[in-house]
This record gives sequence, structure tokens and C-alpha cells, in this order.
Amino acid sequence: MTAKSDKKQRDQLWLLGTEGRARRELVAEVAVRVRTSRLYHYAVPDSLADAVRPGVLVRVPYGRAGQMREGWCVRVTRGTWDQTYKPIEGVIVGDALLDETLLELGLWVSEYYACPPGLTFDTIVPAMLRKPRVRKVRYIRATGRTVDKPLSKQQQALLDVVGEGEVHRDEALQAAGVGPSSLLTLRKRGLLEFITREEPDVRASSDNLGVATAVPENEEDRFTLTTGQQAAVEAIDRATVTPGEFKVFLLFGVPGSGKTEVYVRVICRVIAAGRQAIVLVPEIALATQVVERLSRRFERVAVLHSRLKVSVRERTLRAIAAGAVDVVIGTRTAVFAPCRRLGLIVADEEQESSFKSLAAPFFHARDVAIKRGQIEKIPVVLGSATPALETWTNVKRLPHFELLRLPERVPGAQLPTVKVVELGRRELGQTSDLLSPVLTHRLRETLAAGQQAILLHNRRGYAVYLRCEHCGLTVTCERCGAHLVYHRADNRMKCHRCGAWSAVPARCLDDSCGGSLRRAGLGVQRLEQELGHLFPKARLQRLDSDTMRRREDYAAALERFAAHEADILLGTQMVAKGLDFPRVMLVGMLEADAGLWLPDFRAAESAFQLIVQVVGRAGRREGDSLALIQAENVTLPAIRTAVEMDYEAFAEIELGIRKRFFDPPFSRLIRFICADAKASKARAEATGLADRLRVLAGRIHAGIRVDDAEACVIPRLREMARYHVIARAPREVDLRPLLHAAEREKALFPRVKRFTVNVDPIEML
Repeated sequence: MTAKSDKKQRDQLWLLGTEGRARRELVAEVAVRVRTSRLYHYAVPDSLADAVRPGVLVRVPYGRAGQMREGWCVRVTRGTWDQTYKPIEGVIVGDALLDETLLELGLWVSEYYACPPGLTFDTIVPAMLRKPRVRKVRYIRATGRTVDKPLSKQQQALLDVVGEGEVHRDEALQAAGVGPSSLLTLRKRGLLEFITREEPDVRASSDNLGVATAVPENEEDRFTLTTGQQAAVEAIDRATVTPGEFKVFLLFGVPGSGKTEVYVRVICRVIAAGRQAIVLVPEIALATQVVERLSRRFERVAVLHSRLKVSVRERTLRAIAAGAVDVVIGTRTAVFAPCRRLGLIVADEEQESSFKSLAAPFFHARDVAIKRGQIEKIPVVLGSATPALETWTNVKRLPHFELLRLPERVPGAQLPTVKVVELGRRELGQTSDLLSPVLTHRLRETLAAGQQAILLHNRRGYAVYLRCEHCGLTVTCERCGAHLVYHRADNRMKCHRCGAWSAVPARCLDDSCGGSLRRAGLGVQRLEQELGHLFPKARLQRLDSDTMRRREDYAAALERFAAHEADILLGTQMVAKGLDFPRVMLVGMLEADAGLWLPDFRAAESAFQLIVQVVGRAGRREGDSLALIQAENVTLPAIRTAVEMDYEAFAEIELGIRKRFFDPPFSRLIRFICADAKASKARAEATGLADRLRVLAGRIHAGIRVDDAEACVIPRLREMARYHVIARAPREVDLRPLLHAAEREKALFPRVKRFTVNVDPIEML
């Protein structure tokens, strides 16, 4: 036997059994951080028996070559095994970053949303917590050189303390009773030297945890609840005090009905019982007022969102896990907050699409919150004036869902009068391309009365696109083919799909034409310009993603408007959500039906929700208020029912349409997207995927339908052509077996640049 083959046999001894007998040992199941849905078994060496436990991050050999990879320990069992497993190499982070609940939740998210478990746990535990906590420690030791000059008493004492070993710098100085100057002198004379090492940081980090404090007593605590609010608080309270009570409450109320106050009262009871609460908000910038209100009412509040500094986020997460936080407020990833004593989860504005993750795993925070509530056996509260149709359907048919109505606004507030303005030809005397004469007149009256107004125009930029007056060619993005939006402030064109910027062309892009370019589709920047001309003395405050780059910008703008330092607040959908200003007596919405023409089955639902939300910004206090909705077709059901503020009438109409076309909530969807630089390759791979899925679906359930591969509504994005395949099944049919079978058959590995599996897609563009 050669030396090389002998070494190979020694390296593979772990494959051999011990004398052919089964052995009893500790074995860990590990979710390796690679793209596989499998959990792998590894032997736990005796030296790591105390350190390896569920939730820790470990280092393991992976694959035939035994390449070292990181992975999450999911469970540890002691049993009798008839084979020998590879041993775990070591523990990377000793803290159990995932408790039993989060491990179970992570495995469910991985399976349901078709994302490898190792990568799913990476979403639950941010990167800064996956690194070992180390600190640099300085030691000193004697060099062994001969003393050439007499030493002072302090210097000799320090040398005696150090002796022939290594001593921690601070401990040596303290033991010798000397200062740093003696150490520096000995170092200069070459008698002592420094040794710096990185060691695990085991120091407590309870200081500066990024936790906000507030005054316990607050005037709002003495508000008298409406009948609906009181009934809702009592119903939720019964579930919170009952051990092991899982229930989902839909808090359904008109805008201004006091849903936030219900959250606060229930959370108070949860905290009094020694439990924690999570409050999910769609976007942290849009929930500024909610965050401020909850922070005023509770002593230990933490805010979690992706824009926090890494160090602040780490301290906050550790504080939550240590029980130093009672209320966690955050965006979708806050649903994974490491609350060890969780008693309640609230999802405010549960219908918002921003609760759906846009990266793998493509989870929906509302649905994950419900699953976590089921695992933890605690109540979940979903709040909305315009619930998602899936939620509304669940309330009607599932026994663990309960509807709580808030049919009226809180005392001192009444719904505004809502009027619709049908746009047609330009009216005589009309001075604005965007504002109707009625809205212009009402704005003038509002400003004269010293009141405020909110205007929503859900189009960013100055002009939505540039079109050649001669040949009709529009200026599009070279990367994805979308219309480039003209931004007047930057004098540049921007693609709102991929973010690419370009210069404004002087003439038509077709060299054979050379025609002039005309601006079309007026945006919110144009609205700002027209308001400046019509009302030169009015103070304008614009809110959109082009002006509000940071959360601090948004908060400062709202403070200025609340202090009446601005008369008109205008912007995109950012001005429609979560705002409460007592002086707002007029709201206006421009082009309310623009989104209805999108080729997406949720278009009507989104348009209805946005109209109701913007109407709800008026009449938050006493006095008559008005909401004006401008649209080209006011007879559309979504427009008509929104103006009447009749959600249930809209739901009945829209659900009838959804049922006819077998769309959610009457079906479950999985969207498979193949994207590649070559359109022919993306199309061919998507077509082959559809054929393979159709064969598998026939074996699993007759109700599963797989549509033919088609180009996406947005056919090109970031320089890649996009084709998708839609699999759908009746609501009662589980689509996970189809995913499992497709993975076993290697069908989920098309040879394209980018492939995504989106379970329960929120949009189909």
C-alpha cells in the first residue's frame, strides 16, 4: 500500500463502524448554510458535549471533500446509531441565538417558502450576531534581558508581579500598585513587552442597549374608550390571560376609530403579566407617529428596522433576548425578535404589501406572525380599515379567527365628507393641469381659514416619461425597458425599477427621426411647481422617496407640519398612511384610478385601500372636513365603494371576480421566475419547468394547475429577460408536496442566471 492510499484510508475512518456494532452517542442535526433543504447529522465529540446545543452556530465538514462550513444546530439527540457520522469541528458562537420557538418557526418558514433552512436562519439571526464576540486583550511579559541600571521600587514591584509568565496588563498594574508610567519605562528599556490576543467577550452588555424609556403615567391612559374599543380590549384580554390560547383577532375599524389605543391597552395588560409584545408596522418611516405614541406609553421600548446602525441593532437584539425590553416595534423582520416571554403580536395595517419580503425567503410577516402565535400559543391582533381579502375570507371561515369591529371614530372626530370629481376635458378657466377647479377652490378656502391640506399624487418625478412628438417613441431604460421618469430637480432621467440614472436626451433617440421630446404623465414634482404658482404664499412640504432619504428626514418633515410650519403636505402614498394632524380639513387625491389599469389581480384592491387611507387623513378632530377624489372613471366599483367608505360592499364585488378567475383567496399560488441575459434561454428553461411541474402535479393532486410559461408583465429587469410559471391549487390543497417532489426530481434548478420561487406572491408584475 502506498503512503498516499494509506493516508486516504486514515482520513476516511469515520465511515467505518466500530467492530460492526451499533453505538450510542450524541448526534446533532445541523442546517448547513448551503442551498439545500436537507438537515445533516453530525457526531458531537465529548469535548463539545456541553457546548453543542440547539440554536448555536457550529463549524462542520460538508460534502465528500469535507470542506468546512458553518451551520445551525437544530436539535441534539442521544441514540443508538449503526453508522459513524462526521464529527462537529467546533462551535463558532456559544450563545444559543435561536430558542426552541424560533427554531420551529424557522423550519416552517424554510419549508413553506421553499428556502434552504440554513439560509432561512440567517434571516432570523442578523450577520452581526453570527460573529463570535471577541475583544482585544493586552498581556505583558518579561523579555529576560539583564537589568543594566538600578530600578525604582515601583518598577521592581511590577517586574516581580510579572515574573516569568504572562499577566493581564490591568491586573499586573493593580497587583503591583503602580501606574502606566512604570510599565512604559520598563518597555522602553526592553525589560517588558506587550502581547495582544483576541479573546471571547464575556462581559455583560447591559449598558447602552439602545432601549428607549418613557414616563409610566400619561394623559392618554385616561382616555374614555368607545363601546367598540372597550369590547375589543376585553375580547383580546381574555385571550391574553388564558394560558395556551391561540387566537387571531381582526381589528376592523374605520380610519380614526382608535385601533392604536386598543393595542396600547392590551399591551399594558400583557406587560403587567410579565410578558413581552411585538408590534409590526409596514415601514418604519411611515409609522413614525405610531412609534412615538407607543414610546410615550411604555418604559422599555425597542425599535427594530434595517436602517439601524449595526452596533445599535446588535445591542437592541441582545437586550430583547435578555428580557430588558417589553415592547418591540419594527418592520417585517421584527417578527423574528428573540422575545423569550412573548405574550402578544400585533400587525398594524396588516394589508400592506411591504410586509412581504422581496428577497429569499419571500415570507409575509403577517402570516409568519400568525404561525408564531400558533407555536407560542398566544393571541395575534391584525389591525386594518381595509383588510386584505385573504384575511377577510379567513375571518369568515376559520374558527380561530375573530372579527372585532370599531364602527365609529373616537369622540371629537368624524369622517370627512367625500366627493368625487370626474376628470374629462380641460374646463373653462382651469389654471392647472393636475388640479380641478373644485379642488383649487377648496384649497384656497382652506388656506384662507388658516387650516391645512394633504394632497396625494402617486407618481414620482416631474414627468412620468418623455415621448417623441413626431414618431411617438418613448425614452426607456437600457437595462430593463421601463419608462425613464424625468426628475426636474436633478435634470436627469431615472428608472424606478432598477434605479439607473441617465442624462436627458436632447432629441428623439431614433437617429432617423430627430423629433422633439415632450413631457407626459405629470408627477408630484410638477404638482409642487403648480401649487407654487397658484398659491405663492402657501408653505409647501413634499414627502416622497426622493426627498425623504432617511427616517430622520421623514420625522422632521412631520414635526414641521404638525407645528403648522407648512400649509400643504403633498406627496406620494407616504402621505396616506399613519398620519394624524388635527388641522387637516382638506385632503385631495389625484388620478385615483391610475393604478386600476395595472395587469395585476390585486390592482382594484390596492386602489381601494389607498383611497380609503387618504380619506382617513381628514377629520381627525372636530369640525367639518372634506376629501376630494379626482378620477377619470368614477363608476368603477373600487372608486365608488371607496368614496362611500364601504369596505364590505367592495369585498363582496371583488371576491366574486376573484372566484370567477380562480385567484386568491380562492387559490394558492406559487410563482417561479426564470431570468437570464438571453431571452431565449429564459423562455426555454421556463417552458421546460412548466412541463416538468405539470407532470408532478398530476401525480400529487388533480386540483393543482400549472399555467404555461409566459413573459412577465415586466419582461426585462436589470438587464435580464424574465419568464414565469404559475402553479395554483384550491385553497384547501397544500402545494408543499409539489415543491418537495420538484426538488427531488431536480426540477428546481433551471440553468438560468437567476431563479426564484415565490410562494403566495403579493404582485404578479
